[in-house]
Amino acid sequence: MDRMPISNNISRGGILSSVAKTGRGEIDPEKLKKACTEFEALFIQEVLKFMRQTIPVSGISGPGAGKEVYQSLLDQELGKSLAKKGGLRIGEMVYRQMLRKEEKKTSSPGPMHPLPPRTSGPEEK
Repeated sequence: MDRMPISNNISRGGILSSVAKTGRGEIDPEKLKKACTEFEALFIQEVLKFMRQTIPVSGISGPGAGKEVYQSLLDQELGKSLAKKGGLRIGEMVYRQMLRKEEKKTSSPGPMHPLPPRTSGPEEK
């Protein structure tokens, strides 16, 4: 998985929209699904990281030279594994929402005008 700093993804329109677009500006469903799964994996990884911070450090499992690196890699792999298996279903929800948003964008012919243009008639006082 290529990693880019979050700030770069935000400035380029977000990770989902930049990864999932085809050359013609349409959303590629397969790329979108992959991006949503990667998003869910990253989310799960962060949840695990913050959950581990709530556990008190004991003498047996105290800080070690490579423990933080190992924990980080473990959280990353757990996140990927859980996301591929359906995990929290966040990726699926984001996927459906993005498809719905794209359908609305392509189905609307242009800006909607809630009120019809005013015709000449009696003046209001």
